[in-house]
Amino acid sequence: MAVTTENSVEYGNHVASPPVMNKTADWHGRLRLMFFEFTQGAAAGDAGSIARLVKLPAGKVRVILPVSRIGFSALGAARTMDVGWEAYNDDDGNNAIAADPNGLDDGVDVSAAGAVNPTGIVGGAETYLFESTAGVVLSAQINDGTIPAGATIKGYFVYVVD
Repeated sequence: MAVTTENSVEYGNHVASPPVMNKTADWHGRLRLMFFEFTQGAAAGDAGSIARLVKLPAGKVRVILPVSRIGFSALGAARTMDVGWEAYNDDDGNNAIAADPNGLDDGVDVSAAGAVNPTGIVGGAETYLFESTAGVVLSAQINDGTIPAGATIKGYFVYVVD
């Protein structure tokens, strides 16, 4: 075994001759915030009900999960919430990307009031890169029981786009 010094792909691009430009969603992008307030209407929603939270802009958009935040009122015993996205078209417009209602977080316990940072895949980058022609709708799905009338989901997604 030996001590090694190696480059990430992005740093390797930076020091290449000639330099290779990294995407702004990966290097030198600006953090932006999309805030949302959702209140369930006058009637409860059945298990599987969807709350549309935000629509990300078109292009390459990287959502930064550890600094995003989702708060919620108590939804009732054994309730869980998934966070994901609706179907969209990729940035070439040639491929439909399937909806993934739990693509950003899965099985968040929402039985009591609380707040979470969406976790994504722990041990991974804990970010998600969307590449779309018309933007992507991020949503929450309530599972294992109803979403009560008047229930609230509030928070924000932090993302990079330029």
